Amino acid sequence: MDVDRAVVWGVVGLVVVTTLVSGPLVGAVDLTSDAETPAYGVGSVTVESASLPERSTLTAGRFGAGEYRLQVPDAAVAVAAVEGRPLLVYKLEISERGYTRSTTHFLSAENVGSYAASMSDDTFAPDTVNQTAYDGRLSLVVRANDSSRVVAERSIRVEVIE
Repeated sequence: MDVDRAVVWGVVGLVVVTTLVSGPLVGAVDLTSDAETPAYGVGSVTVESASLPERSTLTAGRFGAGEYRLQVPDAAVAVAAVEGRPLLVYKLEISERGYTRSTTHFLSAENVGSYAASMSDDTFAPDTVNQTAYDGRLSLVVRANDSSRVVAERSIRVEVIE
C-alpha cells in the first residue's frame, strides 16, 4: 500500500513542479511550440509555365432553370518552388458586361508540380444575356509581399450556348 501512495504523491509532485516551472510566475521553461506559420500573401512562388483556356461557356439552364451558367476551364500551372504562403489569383473580366470574377488560391510547398487553378461557376439572369458571345480577359496573378506579378494573361471568348 505504501508503494501505491508513493506513486500517487510522485505524480502529484511532478505535475505541481512542472506547472510552477513553466507557469507565468516562474517562467523558467517554455513548453509551448513555436508555430512560425507565415501569413497569407507572404513568400514567393516560381512558376515555370502557365496555360490559360481559349474559351469558356455561358450555358442556358436546362429543365426550366431560368438562368445561364458561366463555366471557365481550369488554368494549368507548372509550379517549380513555393516559399511561405503566396497567393495565386485566377481572374476573368468581361468588360462588355462590366463583370469581374476571381478565385484566390492559397499556395504552399505542397503545390509544387502541376497545379490546376480553378474558378467557381457563376450564374446570370436570362434577360441579361443578349449576345451570342462575349469577349473576355483571363489573367493569372501571383500576389506576395505586398506586390503583384502577372504570370499569364490572354483574351478569351465566352460563348453563349442555348
